Amino acid sequence: MSTELPELAPNLATVDRRAVTTGTDTSGAVPVEYRFRAAEGDVRHLIVVFSGLGAPNGYHFAGKSLDGLRANVLWIRDDFDGHYSYYMCRSMNFDIEASVLALIENTMRQLGLGRDQVSLLGVSKGGSATLYFGLKYGFRNIVTVVPQFLVGSYVRDRPETGRYMLGPDMPQMHVDMLDGAIPELLKAYGGQGHNIYLFTSEADEQYETEINPHLQLFWGCENFNFIRTNSQLVRQHGEVAGYNQPLILGVLSALSDGAAPRLGFVENGDTRIDLVERQRHLAELRASDVLTAVLTNQEIRGHNLLLSGQAFIPGESPHGEFSSVKSLVIEGGGRHWEFPLATTEAKYTYRVHFDRFARDYADGGFEPEAETGIPMKGIPGGIYNLSVRVASPAEGIDRRTKLVARRPFDIRRPLGGVEVVLVGDEKRVRLVRRPIIGHFSPETAFSLEKSWLNDRTLHVEGVFFVHGIEAATHGHAHYYLVLRGAQGTHSYRLGKSRKPLAVRPHVRRGDFGAYEFAYFATSGYKGVALKNAAPGDYEVFISMSTGGSLFSASAGGITLS
Repeated sequence: MSTELPELAPNLATVDRRAVTTGTDTSGAVPVEYRFRAAEGDVRHLIVVFSGLGAPNGYHFAGKSLDGLRANVLWIRDDFDGHYSYYMCRSMNFDIEASVLALIENTMRQLGLGRDQVSLLGVSKGGSATLYFGLKYGFRNIVTVVPQFLVGSYVRDRPETGRYMLGPDMPQMHVDMLDGAIPELLKAYGGQGHNIYLFTSEADEQYETEINPHLQLFWGCENFNFIRTNSQLVRQHGEVAGYNQPLILGVLSALSDGAAPRLGFVENGDTRIDLVERQRHLAELRASDVLTAVLTNQEIRGHNLLLSGQAFIPGESPHGEFSSVKSLVIEGGGRHWEFPLATTEAKYTYRVHFDRFARDYADGGFEPEAETGIPMKGIPGGIYNLSVRVASPAEGIDRRTKLVARRPFDIRRPLGGVEVVLVGDEKRVRLVRRPIIGHFSPETAFSLEKSWLNDRTLHVEGVFFVHGIEAATHGHAHYYLVLRGAQGTHSYRLGKSRKPLAVRPHVRRGDFGAYEFAYFATSGYKGVALKNAAPGDYEVFISMSTGGSLFSASAGGITLS
């Protein structure tokens, strides 16, 4: 063995073989955007996912919902010229369809798979695509959720998509052609040779026009599976997929392993309701000392809090519906402030807050009474807990509970001489107001690498971290530029960059922490406009807010004319 060390080779143990990759396939006439995740182990199967209307970032089932599946997954985005196309056409030119098919076939070729090793999955618009591509091009497994069969009529009633697909005038001849695209394929082949799983519900407002009239077309399919949901928790088109997700994943998992389930005709869900028991349970819940208060949207804008969510008295009074009054309470340091809240519509409460029996709290939402939000002026520095008070005067109910958040969040903003922090999770929501100039720690590593003042635009950039508090990610801290003078204090948000070469000289010997993101700068390195700062002399500070701490370092001084 040579005494000279070889160069370091890539370590395959560090490679995430199942990481989702994003790309654009240009093998066809139209570029097609997609995402792809490789299979786990020796599973030789491909799941192709077509998106429905309003899919997040253009992809359905693209979060964690398919993480448990071991197959390869190809997500295809239906975004062409900024429009939906049902993966079919634009102005009745079907080059989109051909390009999408080319992407699927290229992927199959790279994986060495045949059409019997492919499962198509889609919801609504995507469900239509699964039927169309599956039946027309012989993909064996079709998992379709609340599809539209009469595509032409459906898009004609949505003119933006209709004009794109059918042509500017949306002629009836084109409508008829797309209306017949899926039904004619079923009439010709009856789904023979396919494993088809159709998920639907009579609660879907499209059921009578799109699903029911076309069921007889599947009678020629030996393995046609019809899953109809009848549940208190499914009341509309968009709720069928979410309710059936475990069953959908089970079907896809079996298909991925080469096993085609035979479910037949299944009605799932439970609508058997004992009305007497329902009234008793909801009346007891109403009388119990409980309240529901969940924050769903939050922001800090200037001196105001923008908070909205759901807050209501659970249960149901046996004597009818009664209006309620809501308020936000900010409490801390032995003092409290109370702000009235406006009542708003709350959607899907019967599903999100289900408790034995579905109850729709249609007026269960809240938001600030004023569009500008809830004012924080007059609230001194301190740490405050947020709670919500809901009263129903007609019932003699007046309750208060701590506010919690649906998802954890951490919002920090500079506001003159104060930093405002709003943090929340499933246990509590807190408001913090503290001086924008914080602790001067001997553990601080600080270097002002560059600064300039041009008229009333000030630029700063440099290194700032505290030994022992790692800066290994972009979100490790918030940085502020602070000007303090006799005329007042002004503060501004700063950006941050990954600059390990600039940071490394400031890491002391023996500290093996990661600090490569500890480089601050004004946004775009363009400086901050000091419009509201009065003329005079100012001390300049850089502050770093991280965790529960706020650190500061002196950055000299400036004079504004």
